[in-house]
Amino acid sequence: MNFIISDKLTQESIREYAYRLVSTNILNLNLVPGTALSEQDISVQLNISRTPVREAFIRLAQEDLLDILPQRGTYVAKIDLQQVAEARFLREVMEHAIIKIACRDFPEDALFNLKICLKKQENCVIKEDFDGFFDLDWSMHGIIFNACNKSRIWQIITQMSMNYSRVRILNLKNGQYELPKLFHQHKQLIDAIETKDYGLGEKIIAIHINKVILDIEDLKKIYIGYFI
Repeated sequence: MNFIISDKLTQESIREYAYRLVSTNILNLNLVPGTALSEQDISVQLNISRTPVREAFIRLAQEDLLDILPQRGTYVAKIDLQQVAEARFLREVMEHAIIKIACRDFPEDALFNLKICLKKQENCVIKEDFDGFFDLDWSMHGIIFNACNKSRIWQIITQMSMNYSRVRILNLKNGQYELPKLFHQHKQLIDAIETKDYGLGEKIIAIHINKVILDIEDLKKIYIGYFI
């Protein structure tokens, strides 16, 4: 089991810590679909009691990332392609709407934060840090939604996009997403917001969101057993 551990964040409870680490390892595919998990093993690795791990498992099962099977054990859930399709549909609709708002009026401080995020992405491209790039990709879209006063909509998208995110990580790690190309798309998206070029922004969003669906059939052949 390739379980990556990081330090507990300041002000983070033990419960939040356990949830963050297990969910991050699932979403980043350090724990691949079908992997058996044990509350005892995770608690030992994190040096915490089993109770916060059990609570994390229950929450992740509610989010369809874990399958808890009575008398059989707990397993990382396989990727539900129907959920992927629904998440893509939601993101496509909402991202097109939000880029229209962003290209009309966008705060200068938020634009500054986008450019900082883009610079960090560039460093990830140089280092070929796929996990870091994906986290910054997600943060970038969050900055845009928050700046347009749609933070709760972004929370809903995040909650619905667990399986969609795992497919994107598969794409990145399989080389079907080229980091320099993705970075260039992000740069174009930020340029569109800065210059209020909605046509460019809409074009980049369409390419950015829909690539996952185009690659799924190939991924199913390569990662046999990962999908429902």
